[in-house]
Amino acid sequence: MQNECAENSAGIPGCVRQVTNLERVFLFTPGCNVSIVARITGNVSEHELLRAMDTVRRIHPLVGAKIVFDERHNAWFSNDNVPALPLRVTKMTSDTQWFEEIQYEQRVPFELEKGPLIRFILLHSPERSDLIVMCNHSICDGMALANLVRDILINYADPEHRVTVLNPPDIMKLIPVKNGFSLSAILTRLFVYNANRKWKKSPHYFIQADYAAITRAYWEKMKCGAVLIELDTQESQIFLEKCRKEGVTVGSAVTAACIAAHNDILGPFTKNFKLVSAPFDLRRHATTSVGDVFCLCVGAPRFPYTYDVKKTFWENAAVLHQEVHKRVEKLDSAGLEVPGFEPSFIDAFASFGPMFKAVPEAYSQTDNLSRFAQDGKNVAFSFTHNNKNMTPGTIPSNLGKLNLQTTYGNLQLDRMVFLPAISEIVPLILGGIGAGGRIVFSLTFAEPIRNNSSSREQDMIRIRNRALEYIGFPEKVSDRAIE
Repeated sequence: MQNECAENSAGIPGCVRQVTNLERVFLFTPGCNVSIVARITGNVSEHELLRAMDTVRRIHPLVGAKIVFDERHNAWFSNDNVPALPLRVTKMTSDTQWFEEIQYEQRVPFELEKGPLIRFILLHSPERSDLIVMCNHSICDGMALANLVRDILINYADPEHRVTVLNPPDIMKLIPVKNGFSLSAILTRLFVYNANRKWKKSPHYFIQADYAAITRAYWEKMKCGAVLIELDTQESQIFLEKCRKEGVTVGSAVTAACIAAHNDILGPFTKNFKLVSAPFDLRRHATTSVGDVFCLCVGAPRFPYTYDVKKTFWENAAVLHQEVHKRVEKLDSAGLEVPGFEPSFIDAFASFGPMFKAVPEAYSQTDNLSRFAQDGKNVAFSFTHNNKNMTPGTIPSNLGKLNLQTTYGNLQLDRMVFLPAISEIVPLILGGIGAGGRIVFSLTFAEPIRNNSSSREQDMIRIRNRALEYIGFPEKVSDRAIE
């Protein structure tokens, strides 16, 4: 890791490693923040929490990282002169307050070139509190955040706990290399070469001010939403046993139920929306052991799936389960492939190209954005259009049942909620987690603040309610998004 920095980073102080092309996809995009909420029973001390946060920062380098761009606009993670981890403490006033805080935090751009790329909020009361962690997706995934909360609680309860640094790997080195001499590989290299050649004729280099402008403009027009499927400890055990009996995972069952519910409420998926992109944890599945590293460390196959109304729900769930697991066993990550494009080109077609259509008014706010908007024939815009036509209809991110203790000194972990990145384009985004004996799935989305047509939140509530009927809990149907 350090050798890579020394050889390639042009002497960037505090270098951790270079930002990968996959991480670059999520760096600048509004809504590409990942959040986790831990409900904790007991009186959380702000002082002890800050001490534990400082400790885990030493364990996980990316927790205290910023972005440094070199002269070629390659991006590097650096720990040099990064401010302390921010903790905002406010009084806990309701059980659903945590989501209001997440909605607020989504609107605030991270200071990428100052750091850190993570924020903490404690909703405090003497009896119980909610610890919220929001993080730029470029440095983490859901499991990284869950493990981070665990590490914070462990070090909160035991200040003398041994500290071992876990450096973040380049996950592309964990995924099997495809045959470089196959026809498809050769055609891909030619395609990338041609795209890079066109980009270099008219490149654009985006910075913090550009990211901040599109983020503010986007959240002035949009709001993030979430609907929860939440089972208590007894219901969770019943559901888990039913899934085991049917030979499927909890994640496959809930995903199949939500797709079936979407069919019933809004109609079946068509074209590219038939695709499912199912992230899985490379920490558990890669052949190389990396430990509980804090970084974006997922694979994701992409495959077509159609719910068959002629089969039973559990038969459909079994088909989906088999499709996912045969691909995970091969570490299939076709859904995350970002070939050797120029990194600045990735910024353009993954972030700033799509945002131009969503918030064109933002593109007069900086010189960079203005020049890019006027370069209408730039290859990035055609890539943006093609990428949209490859968008999957369902992205289920299930962290599964976490191997966590429930007691940490005088504190107890009651439950956790995981909210993946938010999109207005992907119809179904699920975030599942099992902690404290409870299974919780979120369905996240973005919708216009001023919407004269049907509410996406109401549609998602109806989908959630129908999914609850499919998995055997019709009594839990509700007209509220979050209880």
